[in-house]
Amino acid sequence: MMDTQQHVTNQKVGIMGGTFDPIHYGHLILAEYVATDMKLDKVIFMPSGTPYLKSHVTEKKHRLEMTKRGIAGNDKFIVSTMELDRVGNTYTVDTMATLKQSHPNTRFYFIMGADSLFDLERWKNSEQLFKICDFAVTNRGGTYSKTDLQAQIQKLNQKYASQISLVSIPDIQISSTEIRNRVRNNQSIKYLLPANVEAYILEQGLYK
Repeated sequence: MMDTQQHVTNQKVGIMGGTFDPIHYGHLILAEYVATDMKLDKVIFMPSGTPYLKSHVTEKKHRLEMTKRGIAGNDKFIVSTMELDRVGNTYTVDTMATLKQSHPNTRFYFIMGADSLFDLERWKNSEQLFKICDFAVTNRGGTYSKTDLQAQIQKLNQKYASQISLVSIPDIQISSTEIRNRVRNNQSIKYLLPANVEAYILEQGLYK
C-alpha cells in the first residue's frame, strides 16, 4: 500500500475502486465530475486485488501500471495498492475500515454506480460501512430514473443515518470489456482511453 498520509489527512477524499482492466476515459471523467461536484481534495484510485465474483482479471502489475498512467497529470488523483496487496477476496468494508483507522480525521466518500446502490444493503457488513464513510452515487451504469435513485437514497439515509449523495455525470458509452474485445479483434481503441495506457497495452501484448 502506498503511503497516502501526507495526501489525505484532514481532507475530503473520494475512493474509486475497480479492476481498471483497463482504466479508460469513462473512469476518469466520472472521478473528475464527482471530485468537482462533491468538492473533494483527492480521489484515490484503488485497483482491486481478487474481486468478489470476478475470477478472470489481468495480472495485478499491469492493472496498476495502467492506472498510474491513466491518472498522470491530475494532481487530485492518486493510486493506492491497498487492495492489490491484500490476499484473497477484497471487501469494501474492510478497505474503508483500514483507511478510516489510519486517517480518522479524513472524510471518505466511496464512489459507486447506480446499480450498486440497490445492492448496497446486501454488501458485507453494510451497516458498519454506512458508519465509516459517505457515498457518492453516479448515474453511470444503471437503468434507473433519477426519481428512483433519489427515493432509494432517501430510504437508506433515513434507515441508516447515512450520507449518500447523487452526482450526475455525462452518459459515456465506454467500457473495459469493449476495449478488451476491440484489442482482441485488432480494432482501434484510440480516444477510448489515454494514449499512454493504449501504448502500454500494445507494448505488453495485453488482451490478445
